[in-house]
Amino acid sequence: MEARNFQQVTALAFQDWGKASTTHSTPFFGKGIFFMNGAEWKHARELVRSTFSKTEVSDVEIIGKHVDRLIEMIPRDGSTIDLQLPLRKLFLDTATEFLMGQSTDSQLAGDPNNSAEILAAFDASLAGVGKRRLLSRFKRFMHNFDKSWKEACGIVHSYIDVHVARALKETENYESKAEAMDADTKKPTRYILLLEMAKQIRDPVALRFQVLNVFIPARDTTAVMLSNTLFHLARNPSIWTQLRNDSLALGDRPLTFEVLKSLQLFKYVLFETLRYQGPSGRIYRTATRDTVLPTGGGPSGTSPIYVEKGTVVALNLWGLHHDQDIWGQDVNEFKPQRWFDPKKQFQWEFVPFLGGPRICPAQQQVLTQSIYLLVRLTREFTMIENRDPVKEYVGMVKVLTESKNGVKVAFRV
Repeated sequence: MEARNFQQVTALAFQDWGKASTTHSTPFFGKGIFFMNGAEWKHARELVRSTFSKTEVSDVEIIGKHVDRLIEMIPRDGSTIDLQLPLRKLFLDTATEFLMGQSTDSQLAGDPNNSAEILAAFDASLAGVGKRRLLSRFKRFMHNFDKSWKEACGIVHSYIDVHVARALKETENYESKAEAMDADTKKPTRYILLLEMAKQIRDPVALRFQVLNVFIPARDTTAVMLSNTLFHLARNPSIWTQLRNDSLALGDRPLTFEVLKSLQLFKYVLFETLRYQGPSGRIYRTATRDTVLPTGGGPSGTSPIYVEKGTVVALNLWGLHHDQDIWGQDVNEFKPQRWFDPKKQFQWEFVPFLGGPRICPAQQQVLTQSIYLLVRLTREFTMIENRDPVKEYVGMVKVLTESKNGVKVAFRV
């Protein structure tokens, strides 16, 4: 799909398009923000937006202690480690603390909160959603009776329900409690999405699904993107060296939001990963009224296209990000340096977080946390080496696309 059509669907004619059918996702995700339209979506969006404000996102202390734990468990003797599971644990911990106010602490010795079962259930649930997306309507219906998938979904829902019950209890009569507080004693507290939602959504099942809809992208998008990034860096050691030089050049400067945002090469490495191996390949939208796409029709393929109400359109992110007319003949190479070209100013040609009113609200947090982790790793280790006999990327689609063979690497100090 042309970049102009992306812009039309997601921004310029936003009111003409809604989320496509989500029957493949409903048993797991329920009715949450990412499957809503209209006024319901707008209200939920306002709650979520405050969570990812600059003030909240710029607080890098939340991720710091969790990254410390990750670095401590990485072998220093050059032995092989698959980073896929450790990264899932890292971002399970950060997402639960950031969104729910209480971390799972899955990286702690002894796994005190039984995170192994929770992580396995998350993976099985998302794999089932991905499978259902590819099935016919009848087979999708039959998949509802898949016992193992239903059990996995149940484990995830029960896990979220524990946090929901805590939040509902903590926010009982919150208005009267707030009024009773002396104004002089009030201290600014961090905006915790679950608690803020609990003040308005008192139905525990509805609250569960709203939180789950935000929690899954917060956990999975960053973990998958960084897994893919480290997959490529292990196969491009010269880029690791450049990143290490930049991170060491910071000296003793604190890794603040502003410092992290200024690190261009780190940002461009992430951009290139999102372009080359974006977590999501397609996004679907349904026309809510008769409308028009600006290009793609007629004999030349450049005329407008009439789109009838009810038509489902696939926004092919992978195709857009691998279009040779936009990216050049080296489109299938991992080359972060392409982003330094001042002649190329990518706007709607590069939309890993989409655009318009439904742009991913966590975009800045994903980039900030990812750069923070890469800076810490490149400071700590002189080199990353590939230990996977299969050099090529073999994708595995769940809800997002990740490496089927994991991220098998070794680090040198």
